[in-house]
Parts: sequence; C-alpha cells; structure tokens
Amino acid sequence: MDLRGFAAVFLFLMGLSCVLATPVTFEKDGAEAVAVRECVPFDYNWRFRYGHAPDGGPGPGNADFTDISGQECTNVDHNPNRYARGDCETACAYNPDCMVWQSGALSGNCLHGGADAVCSSSKHGQQDGGQRKTAQPMKTDYKFAAKSFNAIDWKIVNTPHDFVVTGDFVSMPWDYHHAFLPRNVSWYRKEFHLPSDWKGSHITVYFEGVFHVAQIWVNGQYVQMHTCGYTGFTVRLDNVTGILYGNDSTNVIAVRVDATFGSGHWYEGGGIYRRTHLIRTNPIHFTHDGVFISPEVNVTTKTIDVSVELESFSTGSPKVLVSCTISDPAGAMSNITAKMAVTMEAGHPQTVRIAIPASNIQLWSIKKPYLYEASVVIEGADGSILDTHTVSVGFRQTHWSGASGFSMNGNAFKFRGFSHHNSFTGVGTAIPDRIHLFRAQASRAVGGSFWRMSHNPYLPALYDFLDVLGIISWDENRDYGMEYVGAMHDMVKRDRGHPSIVVWSYCNEVECTQYNKQTGLSFRAAAKALDPNRAVGANGGTDGLDVQGISHGSNASFINFHKSNPDMPLVLSECCSCQTQRMNRIETTTCMHDQNSPGLLPYVAGSLGVWTLFDYYGESHEWPSVTSSFGNFDLAGFPKPHVYWYVLNWMVMIDSLDKGRPPLPVPDVTRILDLPNLIYHSVAVLSSGAEVELSVNGKVLGRQPTHGSGEPVLFNLGGECVFAVNVSGVYCTGLKRVTEVNVTTPTECKAICCQDNDCSVWQFSVWKGTPFCSTGNVDPTTECVKPNKIRVGGARSGHPKSGIHDLKAVSYDSHGHMTSSHTLHGAKDAAAIVLSLDVPSQSTGTGSALALDGHDAALVRASVVDESGALATYSTANITFRVLSGPARLIGVGNGDDNCHQNAKSDHVPAYGGLARGIFQVTTDCVSENRDYVLQIDAEHDGQTKVYPPGNCTEVTAIRVQGSSPGLQSGSLIIPVSSSANDLPLNTAIKSVFPENYTYLRDFDG
Repeated sequence: MDLRGFAAVFLFLMGLSCVLATPVTFEKDGAEAVAVRECVPFDYNWRFRYGHAPDGGPGPGNADFTDISGQECTNVDHNPNRYARGDCETACAYNPDCMVWQSGALSGNCLHGGADAVCSSSKHGQQDGGQRKTAQPMKTDYKFAAKSFNAIDWKIVNTPHDFVVTGDFVSMPWDYHHAFLPRNVSWYRKEFHLPSDWKGSHITVYFEGVFHVAQIWVNGQYVQMHTCGYTGFTVRLDNVTGILYGNDSTNVIAVRVDATFGSGHWYEGGGIYRRTHLIRTNPIHFTHDGVFISPEVNVTTKTIDVSVELESFSTGSPKVLVSCTISDPAGAMSNITAKMAVTMEAGHPQTVRIAIPASNIQLWSIKKPYLYEASVVIEGADGSILDTHTVSVGFRQTHWSGASGFSMNGNAFKFRGFSHHNSFTGVGTAIPDRIHLFRAQASRAVGGSFWRMSHNPYLPALYDFLDVLGIISWDENRDYGMEYVGAMHDMVKRDRGHPSIVVWSYCNEVECTQYNKQTGLSFRAAAKALDPNRAVGANGGTDGLDVQGISHGSNASFINFHKSNPDMPLVLSECCSCQTQRMNRIETTTCMHDQNSPGLLPYVAGSLGVWTLFDYYGESHEWPSVTSSFGNFDLAGFPKPHVYWYVLNWMVMIDSLDKGRPPLPVPDVTRILDLPNLIYHSVAVLSSGAEVELSVNGKVLGRQPTHGSGEPVLFNLGGECVFAVNVSGVYCTGLKRVTEVNVTTPTECKAICCQDNDCSVWQFSVWKGTPFCSTGNVDPTTECVKPNKIRVGGARSGHPKSGIHDLKAVSYDSHGHMTSSHTLHGAKDAAAIVLSLDVPSQSTGTGSALALDGHDAALVRASVVDESGALATYSTANITFRVLSGPARLIGVGNGDDNCHQNAKSDHVPAYGGLARGIFQVTTDCVSENRDYVLQIDAEHDGQTKVYPPGNCTEVTAIRVQGSSPGLQSGSLIIPVSSSANDLPLNTAIKSVFPENYTYLRDFDG
C-alpha cells in the first residue's frame, strides 16, 4: 500500500519517549474510567545552581589517595578515555572497587587497579598516581540536598539542560577534547506534589540521561547514584520514607551532577541534558524497558518473538494474564493476539515469552519503513486491566555473510552512512527533537541510510525518527571493560525494540584492544541474553563478535583480514576524517573517494561511519579552534561545499532501485567548491550534468564534460603558477604528505599544489629511495626555517586573484538542456539582514510549524546581503537575535565557525561566511499529554514555560523574531506554531518519509 496513507493513520501511535503517548483508561461494569498508567512531563521548573556546594567539591568526596607518583604497578587495567590526570583519579574515586589509579602525562593512558594491585618504587616510573586501602563512603550530606534548603535564589530552568555549554571558552592546555569549555559540578532541585489518589501506586522518575555522575536525594534522603552519562535510569519514589501525597504536601528531588570528568575525547556537556518523566503504574506492572517485540522475524518458526518482563509490589501470589496484540493501523492485516498466564510473586520479576504467527506481515525496510502497533496488557484474575504498554514495531529479516556482506529481507545492498556526535551550536548536548529530525533528514538527503551512534547510545526520540524514516543504525556502547557490562545491558534493553538497529557495538577503536578475551565474551553474553538474534560488533578488535568493524582501514587491511578470516562479516565502520570549513575550504573530495573505497569491496558490507555528518564541539586539536572540522555540515547545520560530493556519489549515481538508497528523488547537482577572492589558478565544480560551464565575472570561461565520474571538474583560469619564494634546503612544518597519487618528481609535486587553491607551499624530497611530496597552506617566513638539505620546494608570493567577484556554474544534460546552476559572489558591501526559516520547513523535511509542547525549537538563518540581495560572503557583521512577539525565547546562537568564541547563550554572534544561526524555543505547552497533571504536580509555575490545561490554549499565535546589526537594515521572520499533536516532531517525521519538497541543499546560498 501507499505509505502516505499509512502514515496518516499511524499518527496517533507516536508520542513521547514514555511508554505511552496518551494515558490508557478502561471502564468495567459501568464504573468511571480509571487510568492504569500515567506518564507526566517532569521537565519544567527545576531550580539550578552552577558549581559545587559550599560543603563539597568535585568528585565523590572520598578521594583519600596516597600519592604514588613515579611508582610502577602491576595488576592494573586500562580505563579508556580518561585523558587528564584528574579524570583518571575521579573515575577511580567513584568506583568502590578501584584502589589504585595511574595516569601517564605523555601517553594519556589511565590505569585502574583493585585491592590486588601491587605498586613499588621504580627508576623508570613516569606515571602520576594514587592508592587507597579502602574506599570510604561517598559524601551524601550536602547542604543543597536537604529538603529544608531554600533554593529561591537559584535560576529556574527546564530540562533538557546542558550547563557546560553556558560557559565561556577558555584557552586551557590539553583541553581541546572538550571544546575549551570549563567542566564543573552543578545542582538541580525540583519541588513537586503527588496526587492523593496515587497513594498505593508504583511511582518513578525516569531520567533519559544525566551527564556524567548523578546522585539523587528525595526529601533529603539519599536514594541512588547513576554513573553512566549515556543511559537512562529510574528513581523510585513511592518507597521513599516520608514521601508525601496531596496538593498541600511538597516533596523535593535534588540532583547533584558531576561533569568534571568524562569518558570521551570530545565535548560531552553536563547536566540533565535529556527529557525527564514522572510515571505512575499499579503495583503489578511491566518493568521499565521490559517489553520486547523482536523486530527479527524468526525464519525457522515464521513467528514474532515477544518477551515481556513484569513485576509485583503487591502482597500474595496473584495470577495474571498477559496478552500481546499486533495490529495494523492501516487495516491491511487483521489483529493477531496471543496470551499466557503467569503467577506473580512480590519482588521477583517474571519474564513471559510469547510466539505470534508472522504470516502476511509487511517487512520494514529503507524503502518502506512499515510499522505496526503492538499492545501488551496485564489482566487480573477478575478481568481488570492492571497495566498496558503500546509501542510501534517493525519487522525485518537480516543476514550477515563473510562472503557477501549484509542483506535485509533477502536483498543485498551496501551501507552508506555517517558517524555522529551529540552536540549542536547554541544548545550543546541538549538538542531539541526537531533538530534531530533536521539532522536525520539531512543524512537521507545526501544518500546516508545508515546512522552510527558514535560513541554512545543517543536519546530515545532519535531511534523513533530512524524507525519512521527508514534509516538503519549501529548502536554503540560507551565504556568498555568488565565494570561497564551493566551499561551494555542497559543500552540493549532500552533500544532492542527498534527495527532500525542492526548491530550492537561494544566499543570504539583503541579501547576495544585494551582488554582480555573475557571482556568481549561478557559483553556478548549481556547483549544476547536480551536480544539473541541481533549481531554484535565493534569498531575495533576484540572478542565475541559477529561482525568486525574496521576504522580508517586501507583496502589492503580489509583484503588481508578477509584472507585470514573469510567467514567473518566485515564493515568499514569509520572512515574519511576529511577536514574543511565553509570559508577555510580545503579540497577533500580525494580524501572522501579514497577512504570510502574499502566499503566497495565485494565482501565488505559498506561504509557506514563517514566521520562525520555534522561538526561537533570539541576534538579541535588546538586553540583557537573549539569545534571539529570533520563534518559535512558545520556546527550550525549549514552545508559545507564538499557535502555535495556525497549528494552526487550517493544519490545521483546510485540506482534509485538500490535497496540501500533513501527513497528520495534524484537531485540535480551543481556546486562551485572554491570561493571568489580566494582563487590562485583554478576553480573546481561538482556537477551531475553531462557537461558543466563556468563563467567568471559574467564571462563564459568554457564548458567541460563531467564524464559521469562523480569527481570535481577543474577550470584553469590561465596564467602560470608562480612560487617565487624558495623553500629548498629547509623543512616546512604543517604540510601534509600527498598519498592520493604517485608523485615522483618535483614538477609533479608543484603541479598538484598549483591546482589547489588551498595550497601555498610545496616541498619534494627522496628518502631512502622513496619520493615524498608534501603540500599545504603555511606561512613560509615562520614555518619554513629548520635546515633540511634534501628538500626542494616553493611558496606563492602573490595573493589570490582579487579581480574575481562572481562565479557561476551551469550544468547541462546530454541534450544540451540546462539542469541546474550555482552562483557565488565575492566581497560585497553589507546592506541588510535577511532571516529565513530552516526548521521547521518543508525544505528540510521538518514540517511547517512548531508544536506548542514546551520544547519544540526553530532554526533561523540570518544572511547578510548587499543592496542587490546577494549574499555578502565575507561579512562578519555582529548579528543580534530577539523575539518581537509570540510564545518563544532565544536559547542559543552560532555561526559554524570553528574558531568562534562567542558564548552560546548570548543574544548576538558574528556572521561567518555571511551567515549566522539563532535557535528559538516555544514557551507554551498546550500539546503535551497529561499536562493537567503538570499543573497539579509542579509546585512552582513561574518558570520558562507556561502550561495550559486541556482545551484552554490561548496563545496559538505565531512567533515573530528579528535579526539586526548596527548600520544594516534589520530583518524579521514569522515562525508558525500549532496546538495540534499532529505537528509534534515525530508525527512530522511520519508525514515526511518521502520529503519531495526537500530543497535545502539545492537552494543553499553560502
């Protein structure tokens, strides 16, 4: 059937990441309907304080280590990704089994040991370290945790909230990993009521994610700690001594978040950075993440495997009936129901397994991501409904082969996809859902049908987007080692119902190799116990794998591995760390072509982890850069020129019938890769046409065939390349060796630099019979000074051709008809600010209006233009964003410049490449389900969001925002809003499976 019709019917299924989009109620014998499960938003009106408590500091407060620096220790293991000394020590302090830590200042290694670690003095010891005899209890008696503490002076915030990104950038040695943003401890407190009729219920707070270490108090009583910043957890309330019920009785939950250390070599943020929910159920209920409808159709039995875990906190051993019904919202299949009886025992979870016939079901795929509804119900002996859980499910058959790679539903195809990190300009790691939808649609638009969750599990809503849009994924655990098996368990249990996930990954790169065989086997056992039919893999070498991922491997490394392990399925799980920016453009198409090539080998499943689709905070390598440059889109979501290589090679040149290609129309591509005013000798153009024509300053330079190669066409602007500065006899630092082509002479090396507008210096040498050609863009007066007799080379003395003001490329098909064009303008005098709406927008597949749900957010683009309306590409005008009217607030700014140090929460930011970004969030909630309970439960209501009771939303007025800059004409924009749940981000995704109006890349001016 046509999935458009299916999507319309299916809208009611999709809601928040709670177990239900709406509270389910049942009537029996004419009695009043009673809800069996409620999921209430718990995100509003948190009191927040940046910094640790006066009576405490960073860490757990028990780090009484004796200094053992300079000693050597045995019986210690690697604790990966603790690059700083303090990170290594703090991670050990939080682990009660860790008695020894050692950190290498030069190597960056972190070692932890238990009670059997032996340390002794050594002349060769180069490690800092500490040792303790016992782990003292953690400090829990903080002043800020007491129920009686008055936090009235603390700021009111909503979650998700990343407090690290609110800070100012500071040049700190060795902190390029984390974007030069100071990390700290911070506190959250929330006052709330529990309805009187909830007494006797099972009540929990579900945190989707808190980074990094969270300690929780309820009414001053310390209840628990969670140490993995990437997995969710629940906090039970009904069993807390002194918990209060009724509108006149106030409870307090306090959360201490220690983000002074992390587990990644990138920016990880800090705080309650994902959604928070309050959940009420009956004493007999499904456990959290306990319902599993396997997406893998059992080929042998032709059944759908259902596993449900339920628990009882009631007295006695009641008998209950568990049923599961699979239904098709589009009506193409009759409902299928199976039941099983079980006897409950208080405090002992029970697992029920049910097999449901899988006849006549439509399979989920990239081309048609068909989803069903599964409803699981617990009935009491008297027929009463005790609990229910309703989810969307999709079914498919997957197969891995060492000889041929991967197939789904019997169809083989190659993976084409991207790796990601979880941060975005202005908001850090607290990314609103609609921006995640924007990122997912961007992946599809460039041909990416695979999403690698690098290097950690992501927020639940993202997986729902991937299920709906037909993007397959690789779900990756963060920390690897025996002490982290529980985190692998939590990831698999939470995410196993998603048909989009085809691999569970243990680890990434170097941490995969730091442990013994038992570690891999333990991680395998944890995954298979919960989900026996899905493959396990890793982006590196370890044990217990079904699929071997290789990171940044050459063709030879894949060929050699396959020869030695012909039965092991292989995948290029990470590649192509090709760096460029919108303004500081570096030629990366050769890098993209060459590093993706191992994925094309016949026995390799493909290239699933191009590094990366978007830039991210951190991993910048050195100050003043504070973000990565690997992305094909920058941190603000603006496309870089070389992303069009993927559009050309992964969309245009891939057969539309290919089972791994997103079901989007074939685009026309014309894109100039070089900027006017920054051109020395040639201009590179990408084109999907048979021919492409280039005009310079309005004069046609020529027309060339593309040969359907998918690679740039070079237009020579004439004249000789002049390298007047002699850099022979010296060594130039900062150059990169040319490996893409075989260079054997100085003339060939010079020619390569000549054709590259980003190259100002070349050097050639022969060492032990091997020729070396190195090129780059460096200052010869400061970087080419160290004597080196074997090197010859030259540096440009002149400036780029300053007379080039306008470039225009036009593509033509084989019949000579124009198919598309692209124009770039050089330096222009700025005259005005023009605002445009990138999200929500049909042009990005993100809908047409913001939902007034208290969380939804818009991406506004500010363009600096000249008097003719052309983009002033080189303008750095300081742009101020503000709300003129309507229910919204500015929550972040950015521009995509990796060297921009403007505070993310400022109201202004300089333009980069003539562009800037403002992010606006709605401040009204008249869409969220159970918001009537929010009005009852939240003790404070004067925060950032106004909540309306059902049927009483009085602020359905559009949002009007402005962008201004001194001396320029201001621009304004209307952001449409909606009070309908049909416009929630996930429901928007369902309506945008086939975004025929996606034009963001085609029309992008920059």
